[in-house]
Amino acid sequence: MRNLILVILAAVLTGCGSETTDNRADLSQAQRADIAKNIASFSTAKVEGEVMQVAVVEDLAGKAKYGACAACHGNKGQGGIGPMLAGQSAEYISGRLLAYKAGETVGAQSSLMWGQASMLSETDIQNLAEYTASL
Repeated sequence: MRNLILVILAAVLTGCGSETTDNRADLSQAQRADIAKNIASFSTAKVEGEVMQVAVVEDLAGKAKYGACAACHGNKGQGGIGPMLAGQSAEYISGRLLAYKAGETVGAQSSLMWGQASMLSETDIQNLAEYTASL
């Protein structure tokens, strides 16, 4: 017990465990790679001839909204109760969602989609379409 207290006291006195303002140098290449993977919600964009990294906030919003869709269309858009969405273009998905939102009959399960689409804004529809097209 006495040794444990001495170890803890030594750690406190030497600053072990204290926060530093810049500990990036302490990270290994593997740790940096793991961090990069965790923040990989970026895509490239070409702006005035230069390639830049930009956050894809809309993709995250689309992914969040897709959670309700997954119950019928599958986590990867593979279909189930509802038809397969994987492989469809963003234009196709947004067109269908806008039609459902307007109360149009598009297929046999239109009545199921009217209520779902009625709750979506046009931004939601675009975000969902772009996310779904990436499945």
